[in-house]
Amino acid sequence: MPDNVWSPQPGPQGAAIRSGPSVDELFFGGAAGGGKSDFLLGDFLTDVDQGSSWQGVLFRQSHPALEDLVMRSQQFYPHLGGDFKVGSSQWIFPGGSVLKFRHFETVFDFVKYQGWSLAWIGWDELPEWSDLSCYNRMKSRLRGPARNKRIRATGNPGGAGHRAVQDYFKIPSRPIPLDEVEPFVDPETSMVRCFIPSRVQDNRKLLDVDPDYVQRLKGVGDPELVKAWLDGDWNSLVGAFFPWSSLKVEVAPGQEDEVPGNWPLFVALDYGESSPTCALLMATDYDDRVWVVGEYYQEDRYAEEHAVGIMDMIQGNAWTGGRYPDRIYAPHDMFIRRRLDEDRPNTASDIFTEAGLYLTPTSSDHKAVVNRWRVTKNALTRGDMRVYRSQCPNLCRTMPILQRDPRKPELIKPKSEDHAADALGLGMLYEYAGSPLTQPEPGGPFQAKNVLSSIVAGDATHKRYG
Repeated sequence: MPDNVWSPQPGPQGAAIRSGPSVDELFFGGAAGGGKSDFLLGDFLTDVDQGSSWQGVLFRQSHPALEDLVMRSQQFYPHLGGDFKVGSSQWIFPGGSVLKFRHFETVFDFVKYQGWSLAWIGWDELPEWSDLSCYNRMKSRLRGPARNKRIRATGNPGGAGHRAVQDYFKIPSRPIPLDEVEPFVDPETSMVRCFIPSRVQDNRKLLDVDPDYVQRLKGVGDPELVKAWLDGDWNSLVGAFFPWSSLKVEVAPGQEDEVPGNWPLFVALDYGESSPTCALLMATDYDDRVWVVGEYYQEDRYAEEHAVGIMDMIQGNAWTGGRYPDRIYAPHDMFIRRRLDEDRPNTASDIFTEAGLYLTPTSSDHKAVVNRWRVTKNALTRGDMRVYRSQCPNLCRTMPILQRDPRKPELIKPKSEDHAADALGLGMLYEYAGSPLTQPEPGGPFQAKNVLSSIVAGDATHKRYG
């Protein structure tokens, strides 16, 4: 590619471009203004001389979001002989190589691309997808005779898929310099993956023409947003529903203590069959602090299998000695009868009862849902919650990345992986609202609180929270 048309900048962008022959999957991301869009457009061009065997596609989640990429490509692709076809939204280069711009909203859109053969697949703002199902499905289209076939993605911290992207590409929580980048091999696919951090300070072209850009980033008003956009800090979760990452909620392995035998135990349950079922084992201490010490999290199972799994989780918990909980809070739909003409147990609650799990129904009205999030947030900000990280991996994985619903900010964004959060919120609503436990006198009886008598449809009579 002629240098007078476009060339990668020294540093991370140049390293990302040079990785083509050796890295199959690369995520170039971090700070806003780090040159990510130019990287995608430039990376495709590095093998355009392969002609018709070099076929590529560049995805965004929505079609309008592609406009900026198309506009930027029009600034230098024509100088390389590219011909843009507006009707099909694609560039055709001399020799027959093609780059198409497409949107990919959900995994169901894969049917539109399942017949394609591609040498290059790009994903702009990958964390905007809630998970990597679309990304993974398209791996099957990476095929054909071209050399250096690869997948390239970009994005900033935040978004519904923040944690999925961070885990997949092993992105450190703290910003790292370029010399600490280490590619690794996927044990299943043998494909080489790598994360290369992009920083606004490395985009000299941007800062030369707009030297005040960094100062404007500092003035956006949200400290978490500044850390994410300016420093590429993946520990900063923009738009997070819960203040999880900024607080000391998780108890690290090795620091998890046994739960005293006189602390009340309870289980909170979010039920699903094709979708995940989550059950959390929780305890309340003398200061009304809630400890989450066990987790069951499975999907695609029947009620009988879930009941057995939850009982095994309760009985096998080393921190509680397998003690049975005082209550098991469950959503109201577990008590709905499905087959009225049969005598045998036919609700999920009946099946759980047969397995020895006795459920307490909870309210389903909107006010109760809003209250559970309010109670949970207050417990987090007051330091009244602790979670055993090694015992609750899915709770610790999903809670930090849940986003606010932009239309109803008091609720979690729809289609989020909120099963563990739902279970936690249910338990917090029915256990955290009472008055603190009373430390028993030596040798005296232990008085546990009865919160159900003080809560009606999510409303607490005791004002434990504001």
